[in-house]
Amino acid sequence: MVVRGQGFACEIRWAVREIIALLRIVLLAGLLSGGLAVRSQPVASAPRVSEFAWVGSVAALEPGSLVRIALPPDALTRLQSRAGHDVRVLNAAGDVLPYALTGAQASVRAERAVQTRAFPLTSLVDGALADLRSEVQLLAALDLKGVWPRNALLHMQVAVSDNLQDWTPVPVRGPVYRFDGADPPVNTVLEFEQPLSVEGRFLRIRWPGQAGVRLVSLTGQLAGVAAVQAPVRVPLGAGALDSGSGRVWLLPFATPARAAVFELSKDAEPVPLRISARSAVASDWKLLASTVVYRSPLAGGQGNPPAQSLPDADIGYLRVEPGNGIPLPEGGVRLALDLAPLQLLFRTAGPGPYTVIAGRAATPDASVALEQLIPGPGMVPDIVPLRPVKQLRAVLPGAPQLWAASLLSAQWTLRGPVFWAALTAALAVAMGAVVALFRLMRRL
Repeated sequence: MVVRGQGFACEIRWAVREIIALLRIVLLAGLLSGGLAVRSQPVASAPRVSEFAWVGSVAALEPGSLVRIALPPDALTRLQSRAGHDVRVLNAAGDVLPYALTGAQASVRAERAVQTRAFPLTSLVDGALADLRSEVQLLAALDLKGVWPRNALLHMQVAVSDNLQDWTPVPVRGPVYRFDGADPPVNTVLEFEQPLSVEGRFLRIRWPGQAGVRLVSLTGQLAGVAAVQAPVRVPLGAGALDSGSGRVWLLPFATPARAAVFELSKDAEPVPLRISARSAVASDWKLLASTVVYRSPLAGGQGNPPAQSLPDADIGYLRVEPGNGIPLPEGGVRLALDLAPLQLLFRTAGPGPYTVIAGRAATPDASVALEQLIPGPGMVPDIVPLRPVKQLRAVLPGAPQLWAASLLSAQWTLRGPVFWAALTAALAVAMGAVVALFRLMRRL
């Protein structure tokens, strides 16, 4: 019995020595690769690039240069702050550079147009005529009042003339419609592709091949004076099936959405849609807008519905569902969002190239006032030419390397490829310990 106990003790000591040896090997390998894997940083210096979902680079410029860049779509779809707080600019030495968000107000939508006075219409055989010669301001759209068939699309043709003989077609975004049902989609506005000068002109509206239409008056909408940056369109695909007939899209970013653009895979009759949103899974759905989705072989862009404006809302999930019991056409519907653009202005300092990072949750605002970067009150950011941005990395929020970086102490930075090597080493240690214990159990 004593001999057996001594043998058991020897086996225990052998197993412990084997495990300790494995740990020493892994520890030594970690120490040897530590200089490549991590580098020490002061706690209050640069932010950890490895924690941000998007990384881009701007070519080296002369120190003191004023640089303006626009965040590309992949950066906008990774921002975790509606106002763009989770953005930073660094030079090649890792120093954080002051920057201003010149597009920070993009989420606050300016009014597209201001209504002016209504103009009476004169009925024609197949249309209506309006005398707009006294209107000296540019028009952005026409708001129509009248009657026309419900639950159908009314495509209209617009033209202008200064002599009632020679007519110039005017491209418009339409159509107009009125649908029945709960929260039905309604559109009475014809938008011009470009602001239209109507001073000294007559305007003619026609609807060939469509009966039961009578227009009473139109109201011109003035074109906005302030220039609005064009939105950035990003495709989101077909979404996921929801409640049998609707579709849902997860939006893992906080960049405000200005409008929704729907597209069908094949020609189909118009289907009314309800667009709802919620900020989180536990939140209630809130109706944002009602619209119509369709596809027809009409020329001039009339075959697809125009972008549907969305109210300023915190959207984590977007859902569409057909109205009036009409199912979505075969092939479903695809969605694209027009996102509010975001531009940065910064002054170069230190060595280049310059790194721009974006997309990290709970990041405080570090931007400065625009006046701190521009030389005088007469200068506006738009006169600074846009510089190209080269994308270096774009991962989804919550990716493994971002999660691992958030676990490190603030004074250490983990380099991406070594993360997987460190993880593999840790698994090897665990497996070695298990193998050693199995050997011990077999010898007992």
